[in-house]
Order: sequence, then structure tokens, then C-alpha cells
Amino acid sequence: MALAVFGAEAATNRSRVAGADLPLAAPFGVQSDLQPWTGPASRRREIVLMREAGVLNWYAAEPRKRDYNEEYLKGLETLIDEIHSTGMRVMLLVLATPSWANPAGWDAPPLRMQDLGDFVGYAVRRFSSRVKHWEIWNEPDWAVFWRPAPDAHAFVDMLREAYTQGKAADPQAFFISGGLAGNNVAYLRQMYTLGARPYFDALGVHPYVFQRSPDEVHPDVRNSFHGLAELRKLMVASRDAPKPIWITEMSWPTHRRAPGATGDWAEGVSQPTQAAFLTRAYEKIQEEYPFVRVAFWYNLRDKGTNSTTAEHNYGLVQHNFQPKLAYFALQKLAQVHRSAR
Repeated sequence: MALAVFGAEAATNRSRVAGADLPLAAPFGVQSDLQPWTGPASRRREIVLMREAGVLNWYAAEPRKRDYNEEYLKGLETLIDEIHSTGMRVMLLVLATPSWANPAGWDAPPLRMQDLGDFVGYAVRRFSSRVKHWEIWNEPDWAVFWRPAPDAHAFVDMLREAYTQGKAADPQAFFISGGLAGNNVAYLRQMYTLGARPYFDALGVHPYVFQRSPDEVHPDVRNSFHGLAELRKLMVASRDAPKPIWITEMSWPTHRRAPGATGDWAEGVSQPTQAAFLTRAYEKIQEEYPFVRVAFWYNLRDKGTNSTTAEHNYGLVQHNFQPKLAYFALQKLAQVHRSAR
């Protein structure tokens, strides 16, 4: 498992819990990178900026089969309790395979999906009083997180093990399938064909669209925001209409092009454009995609200071905590929502 921290109605000054009970009209959220070992000053500042959080790392939590790292897990419990004290709720993301489960590396799936299922059962039982929302893996349809190559059959096996053991540990737990890398209709079709439908409570999606506007209709639905509607059509056709979609990551990074850089992620957008696209994305979700229950912005804080690297520039605030225009755009959306209630 790997960590991810999420915030509902981020950039506001009022505590608000996001989760299965979040109204469809309030899908606001933001992801952060808090860990149990994050320094107290940064931790406090990030918690102030966000609304919902979640952290877990299988690699760190179970370094050997059924030999749990109590220092890490107790540190995680302390962090969750600190977050709960501000009125927030936690969602945990399952990722990062320990070497004993697959020597190929953390970014390869376990050789035996039962090992992951055993850990999910343990974790859900241990954290049942603190955590109800669990995301199983991250972008399983992309080789970066499923080496050596994506395998829908293996991912469905993973969902089956995690869901079965997790629900046995806590019937009230809510499971989101690992966020797809883009609106990957073809991969979701494989999942349904292979029998995934009973093994997740919400479909996780990461609808990254590079530099395109949320309103741009592109022939490649995987990398076009309107592809969310295509995913929904497939869910309805697969007799899965009651389930919501959770956008567990979406963003437009603000990096500039490095000399000689090419490809979809070679260049980001300006701060004004990032703010405008954020606003339009949430408006579009509320107006046109009511099946999207929650949408988390990736991420709260820039991961670094390299101005030409996408991964360092997704944040609502810069690495030094200086807010970007998108931070204030999300703050305004949340305030408008609260005043309308």
C-alpha cells in the first residue's frame, strides 16, 4: 500500500466531512502527500489547507508476511486521529508491494493476490473505527504502477481478494477501484467481462486531459474530460448504474516546457488557466455528471521546485505553501456551495 491524502472542500475554513454521504452537489476534494513521518510544521500547514485525509503503505506496514511494523502503524493512527480532531474523514489507498510479496518491486502487483487480501483484511479490521473508505491500487491500467504490463484479469483478482476480505472485516467499509489512468473505457470493459462488478462500490478514475479544457471534446475519450460520460454509459450497459464514479485524481500542472521536451506532458498550463480549468471541471461535474460523487484535485502542494517537471507542479499551492490562483478558485467554489445550502 502507498499513501494518499485527500481533502473535501479544500481551501476553506470550515470543517466538512467528505465520503459516501457527501452530497452530489459538493464533489470538492484535494489530495496531499502527508505521511506519518512528515515534519510537524508541514503537517499542520497541510491539514489546515485540506478537508479529508488518508494514508497507508503496504510496503512499510508489513515488511514480512504477518509481521507488522507497529511503529509505522501507530504513527499512522496518531496522524489519522490528529486529522479526525479537525472534523475530517480518512480514505486509504492500497499500493506498493513489499519485496516478500513480489521481488520485482513495489510497482509490480503481488505474486499471490491473497497476500494483498490478507493485508487489506487486517488493515480494515485494525482501522475500522477510524477509516471507512479504501481505494484498491492506483492506475492498474498503466505499466508505471503495474509492471511489467497492465493485466485486467490480475487486477480483477486483486479486487476480489481485497473486497471479499475487507468486507468480511468491516461490512460498512466502502471500496473504490484503483483510479484508471484516464477514462479508459476499454480497460473497464475488460473488468466487467472478467466479473469485476461485485467487487467495488465505486469506480475510481483519473481523467487527466493534458492541456485540454474540460469542455474540449477529443476523439481519444481516454484523454478527454467527456470520456467520463462514456464510462458511465458502459456502467449502465453493464447493469452497474447504481454505483458512483469517484475521481480520485484530476489536475492541470503549471510547469513550463524544458528545452527539447516533447510529448503530452512536456508543458503544462499557466496559473490563470489552471484556475479556470479547475473551476470549469467542477462546474461541469455538478451540471452534467451527477454520477461523479467526489472529485479530488491532485494535489494540494507542489512536490518539488523544478519548474519544468509536471510531477512537481500539480499543486494548488507551491512547494513553499504560496497559494496559486487555483487554490483561491477552489476556495470560492466551496464558499458558493455553502452559501447555496
